[in-house]
Amino acid sequence: MKRKIFTVFTSLALVVVLLATLCACGSTWGSVKGAYKKDGYEEVEVSEELKKLYDSNEDFKAAQDTATVHIMQKDLAVAVILEFKGNKDMEEALKKHVTKEDAENVYEELQKLDTVNGNCFLLFATPLTNAAEIFKNSK
Repeated sequence: MKRKIFTVFTSLALVVVLLATLCACGSTWGSVKGAYKKDGYEEVEVSEELKKLYDSNEDFKAAQDTATVHIMQKDLAVAVILEFKGNKDMEEALKKHVTKEDAENVYEELQKLDTVNGNCFLLFATPLTNAAEIFKNSK
């Protein structure tokens, strides 16, 4: 009887740990990409002009080793999004966007920004288009 209870308890504990791990590692890129696709945007390859644009961005320089660049485009509207490999990578690269008082809760404070969604950061959005609004509303 004790062995049965131990086996059930151990199995339940493993399931809880597995679920917690899967939830913690999930990327929000899928939902962000889906929001753009729903509005008619397509993911495109990096052009030399766009590469020059985000290569000069300080946030990109801080994140280039820990993030993947995604570019969504619809006609002349463009959104450049960084998908970080993990929350800690994003916290480190973007910690300058929060105040010293909020430094202990960097991840939670970053999530309050319109340019942050989970592990994704909106690096650039074409002005006078809905590119930034789509990102903000995909939260």
